[in-house]
Amino acid sequence: MMKVNDFQKYEVTLMISYEDYFRLIYETKYLLEARLGADRMFIARKAIYGNNRRKAVQKAVQWFWKDFKGVLGPAHKVMTINDPFEEVAYDEGFACNDLANKYLDGDTIERLLAQADGDLACDDSTGSENHPPNSVKRIKRRRKENTLLAPRLFKTPGGTIYYKMTEPAIRKGCRAKTKTVRLSSKSLEKALKEVDRRGLNKFENFGAMNKLKKENTRLAKQVA
Repeated sequence: MMKVNDFQKYEVTLMISYEDYFRLIYETKYLLEARLGADRMFIARKAIYGNNRRKAVQKAVQWFWKDFKGVLGPAHKVMTINDPFEEVAYDEGFACNDLANKYLDGDTIERLLAQADGDLACDDSTGSENHPPNSVKRIKRRRKENTLLAPRLFKTPGGTIYYKMTEPAIRKGCRAKTKTVRLSSKSLEKALKEVDRRGLNKFENFGAMNKLKKENTRLAKQVA
């Protein structure tokens, strides 16, 4: 029974191979509305109602498994659902695995890829019955870079400022080590003062000098 708030109509399309269609008949499961199309594929359509596309997709998946009980295989291989109200739209927070963005038909995928401008592509992965693939996948990630404020000072995308300290190699052939120190300051002016106050720019090699002394002592003992 349709709920009062399930007023939006969506169309479910099934693309069923010739062999699978007659397997349905053998299992006494009939799709009287199915019509034979190109490439010996039967096409069946069904109306689903919901208050949004996510709800419609959920109901469509439940209907598919209840009626066909796996005879047609995984739903993602034969079923698509349209997007008549253009609820599927690309933005920075677009989630490929959101149920509302799955089982997309060809027209919706085409529109979505145009909006994404190279950030998305069709998901051609196999998936499984319990873990169906998404309709689209990301192919380019926007990585937010740190901002260099001054030599040795940089700010993360989250606004935290760090001071980069370098310890020279203690002997030939070793690489210099670096470590970052988190500052409590939120501006460059205050960060510079904090570095001076904490003496980070004066004693950043202090640890390396201790290691150098220990290394020299160890080598001296080996020679003796």
